[in-house]
Amino acid sequence: MPPPVAPIVSATAPAPDPRVGLKAGRWDAGQAAWNMRMLSTTPPKGRTLGATHSDLAFSGNLVIQGNYNGFDIYDIFNPSKPVLMQTYLCPASQNDVSVYRNLLFMSSEAINSRADCGFEGVPEPVSKLRVRGIRVFDISDVKRPKLVTTVQTCRGSHTHTVVTKQGDDANVFIYVSGTAAVRSTEEVAGCTDGGIDDPNTARFRLEVIKVPVRTPDHAAIVSSPRIFQGLPVPPTNAERAAQDQRDRE
Repeated sequence: MPPPVAPIVSATAPAPDPRVGLKAGRWDAGQAAWNMRMLSTTPPKGRTLGATHSDLAFSGNLVIQGNYNGFDIYDIFNPSKPVLMQTYLCPASQNDVSVYRNLLFMSSEAINSRADCGFEGVPEPVSKLRVRGIRVFDISDVKRPKLVTTVQTCRGSHTHTVVTKQGDDANVFIYVSGTAAVRSTEEVAGCTDGGIDDPNTARFRLEVIKVPVRTPDHAAIVSSPRIFQGLPVPPTNAERAAQDQRDRE
């Protein structure tokens, strides 16, 4: 584990507020912090430089930084001098990442995301080359990540959450949230677009993927809970404002 960093603790906010008039910049922006300090800045390199950077995952001394062109793996044993261990190119969005033991999970929602991680995109409206769902990598060797499998979902994966089950060390579960349009049934069977009253619609639900830890290539969807069904109709902005006013009186 990285050596501990001495904490900086103050219960009083700095005054005047140092954020006012703070200098802008890409790599040389002004800094204002309270009870923390920046130890280092590590700009991305190569084809990840211009990409949107979406997410971070942590495992021991490692930080995995997801971006729209793939992910970078850094060793932060010395947090003042992070070391880039590997850049894996695999364009998609959001490319949110999570780690469980030696497994790395990455969300894909973009329609141009390819099964071979190429940059050519997928121009056809229906294609078996398109990936929208969860990619599973084996990062036992962080310098040689291995794409193990992809689990396709009907709306892709905008983001996801990794969940473990007490007493079950053999499996890990991924709760997938998709926000994109429902893809064609010609591309993925069972993807039906419909309203909230349609019991078969791919909207208004999550997908839960079960990943056997020792055989992650067998990862598969095991349930699709309709957690958004039966919710009360939310108040309008005017109704909410009126209730807020009553609460203040």
